[in-house]
Amino acid sequence: MPDAATFAAIALGSLAAALLGAWLVPRVSRDDAVVVADPHGEAVVFLMEGPDIADASAPALALLPRDAAALDDWARLRACLGPRFPAFPETPDGVPEGGTRLPTADEEDDACLVLQRQGGVLRVEIEEPEIDASDRHRLALARLDCATLRHATTHAPDPCWRTDATGRVVWANRAYLALAEQTRSWAEGAVPPRLFDLPRPAPGDPPARHAVNRPNGTPIHWFDIRTVPAGGEWVHFATNVDAAVASAAAQRQFVQTLTKIFAELSIGLAVFDRERRLVLFNPALLDLTGMPADLLSARPALATFFDQLRERRIMPEPKDYGSWREATEALATAASTGRCAESWSLPSGLTYRVTGRPHPDGAVAFLFEDITAEVSLTRRFRTEIELGQAVLDALEEALAVFSPQGVIVFTNRAYRRLWAVNPDARIRDTTAAEALRLWQTACRPGPDWDGLAAALSAGARTASWRDAAVHRDGPRLDVRVRPLGGGAAVVSFGIDPRRLLAAPGPPGPGGQRTADVG
Repeated sequence: MPDAATFAAIALGSLAAALLGAWLVPRVSRDDAVVVADPHGEAVVFLMEGPDIADASAPALALLPRDAAALDDWARLRACLGPRFPAFPETPDGVPEGGTRLPTADEEDDACLVLQRQGGVLRVEIEEPEIDASDRHRLALARLDCATLRHATTHAPDPCWRTDATGRVVWANRAYLALAEQTRSWAEGAVPPRLFDLPRPAPGDPPARHAVNRPNGTPIHWFDIRTVPAGGEWVHFATNVDAAVASAAAQRQFVQTLTKIFAELSIGLAVFDRERRLVLFNPALLDLTGMPADLLSARPALATFFDQLRERRIMPEPKDYGSWREATEALATAASTGRCAESWSLPSGLTYRVTGRPHPDGAVAFLFEDITAEVSLTRRFRTEIELGQAVLDALEEALAVFSPQGVIVFTNRAYRRLWAVNPDARIRDTTAAEALRLWQTACRPGPDWDGLAAALSAGARTASWRDAAVHRDGPRLDVRVRPLGGGAAVVSFGIDPRRLLAAPGPPGPGGQRTADVG
């Protein structure tokens, strides 16, 4: 049977439990507010001893974040209550001795947070007004919406996180935590690290581009980060831009490659944008035009560019300024359609080829090429050809040159007069077979025309052939086939004026015919 001491201990324990229960029972404030309670009437109350939770009601414990196990109890409590009550102190020492009542961040929210000191214990309690059935239903709908939004942000493919006023990460979704794992700066259950050093954004600022690096400093991913305010905190949204960064890097490398190529070109290059301003030029343009680099770097307009060319006598001198201006405008118009190609003979004796080419988005490029040597060589060749033609035309012997393909490529004046034909005036080439029919028709029977045809065949242009023929108009002809280099051949018709109307004699040795001496 229990003694008196046992009864006394039981009585004291019951009294202490009653007093503690009375303290935790919801109390009505002067504003008729009551503490938040679960359906069973239990309030949301925390008892703090310094930064540690000494005791708490079941609804209060259910509010604490589960993903902040690495934080101390006061930091977890602040992470739970701080978003709704922004004035929640950072440390327990920030609570006044007489306690305080903290309002919510939302003006329409009539709840308040009561902090009271009683001895060495700090009581933290949420008081809210009574709500009716309709408010309770709206609250249930809001919880469903909140759960949906939290699920969407948690499973979003791009990182999303929230920071407080000090920059500390107070919440992060799975993509952010997975990114933190790649950097080896976070482990399961730890506080989310601060992966990005973000400045406080100003209204209207564009997204900031940042990289997340590996421990060795090489970037893992690139993100465009947009930050929006949320009460006293900030919400950050990151979008992966690895493809854009790689494309920009490839473009820069491509531009650098083109720049090196342009710098080594001997052709001057000038590219004008759609506004007709110079945006790109190479060193060869400076050498060909004599323009200073600072002038071209100032992005002159197209008209100014041609004015400078005219002042430096790099363009053909026009009769008047008006006609010159029309010519430059026509040149720019032709370049934009891809039909610009001119040769400029300059007073200095140089010759430039100017070519215009259209570029995307209305841009146009001009190429300046010094073709003085090419023009001089062409003129020298043309002079030599004309001289050779004049020499051959002065010969009395008729000549016809056949190419390796068996067509006439050259005749002289005596040939055209003898056969009354001009192969150079024909659109279609004259073949050896066609020329042979012409000769055979215009001559009397007798020559070995088959032998001549065989000598002009592709496989026999390395051997000579000779025979005699009589033209129907009277001249006796000495017909010879002589090979030229590369498979070509020349057929000559020598005319002996002393042997007009003389018939050819019998075949001589070797298949060649000999003329009658009579």
